[in-house]
Amino acid sequence: MLHQLKLRSKLFLLISSANFILACLLYWFNAVSFSSGFSHYLGQQFLVQQQNLAIVLVNHYQQHQGWQNLQAQPEVFFNFARQYAKHSNQSHQPPEPKEHFLPPPPPNHYDDWFGLSLLNPQKRNLFTGRPIPKEAALLPLYNQQQLIGYLSYLPQQEQSQQLNQAFKQQQQQGFIISSVSLLVISILIAWLIAQWLNKRLLPLNQATKALSAGDYHYRIPLQSEDELDELAKAINQLAADLAHSLRSRQQWIIDISHELRTPLTILSGELAALQEGIRPLSLQQIESLWQEIKRLSRLVDDLHLLSQADAGSLSYYWQTLDLSECLEHVLFNVDLEFAKKNIDIIFQPNPVFIEGDHQRLQQLWLNLAQNTLRYTDVNGTLKIDIVSNDDSVTVIWQDSAPSVPDADLERLTERLFRVDSSRHRQTGGSGLGLSIVKAIADAHHASLTASHSELGGLCWHISFPKKS
Repeated sequence: MLHQLKLRSKLFLLISSANFILACLLYWFNAVSFSSGFSHYLGQQFLVQQQNLAIVLVNHYQQHQGWQNLQAQPEVFFNFARQYAKHSNQSHQPPEPKEHFLPPPPPNHYDDWFGLSLLNPQKRNLFTGRPIPKEAALLPLYNQQQLIGYLSYLPQQEQSQQLNQAFKQQQQQGFIISSVSLLVISILIAWLIAQWLNKRLLPLNQATKALSAGDYHYRIPLQSEDELDELAKAINQLAADLAHSLRSRQQWIIDISHELRTPLTILSGELAALQEGIRPLSLQQIESLWQEIKRLSRLVDDLHLLSQADAGSLSYYWQTLDLSECLEHVLFNVDLEFAKKNIDIIFQPNPVFIEGDHQRLQQLWLNLAQNTLRYTDVNGTLKIDIVSNDDSVTVIWQDSAPSVPDADLERLTERLFRVDSSRHRQTGGSGLGLSIVKAIADAHHASLTASHSELGGLCWHISFPKKS
């Protein structure tokens, strides 16, 4: 049944139950503490008023130079106690002791007269030698700063029980009234807390339902700076991210459709012209068709690779490799293409070792080289430096003009993104090469940043963790 209750009901029951249990524990502790301590408290309070009797006993000790006389005549202590009990509330001065004021009590009562007992310094009854009960109250007796014994008081059982019962009943009634009052107040507070928490959680619940229904524009109003507001901010950020992701996915589908439509349209148009005899079949026409097919094939391959990277299924073979050697191998393969555009390559090999996938890194360098080759002006320059420090290896890739606007630098690795001016579709790029570069760099835990080059074009900084 409990799991079917709402959170505010569970919270209300939890706080109420905790306060009820706490009240019961306090009641039990109070009862135990009272029962064990009240008798001792009565004894201490009684002995505080027994200074006159203590003076009489010390005087007797001094007069007879010890307790031997009192031990031989226990009835003397009985008379002292009896006389004090009679005069203690009438005068602050001790009465004159009368050692035979009353007949002696029965011998078996010598250790407990009116609840009073005389003890030796070892806390044993002076007349019987028996140890005193632990609950008895003690008043030490001194003769010239020397401990000579104790005056002990233990309330008579009937008197103690009557006082205990009366005081205990009074205390219990007061405690019950205060406990019930506190319990009612705590239940009211628990109800208010549950209502407040329910009010704070309701917008969170509505927001998650809105997100589940696809409404990514729902926002939770913020009220304060507590943890629930932090959660609300996180949900609002999640809604914004989902809205951006939805727009990106829709734009992604539109862009892919457009990219695929272009080569398919060209292929369809040229094949229709050949079929209808508008254009004669020639090697030039076959080469044109073949170029469109290769372009379409590259686009499909790039899309497939990126989809694998997104799904985390892009395979990597990790090994220790020389980053400089891997880069030099790619530059050697593209050297002829750079020579056709008269683009100089400036690179000084610098052997450094990292953990990486040789094939994927070659694909990264090849995509950057194709990007430079495709968009750099004729008679340009490509300069590559490798900088190594204690914990990282950074490849600085710079090409000459043209560059891109500042606002477009952070968007260069977005899929299908092209700069409108100099870097456009007519140059042959699909807009996916730099996205693949970023995916491979991320897999190698490398940072990738773009900036303006000192040569007038783009500058890429790719920082890899150094092999320890």
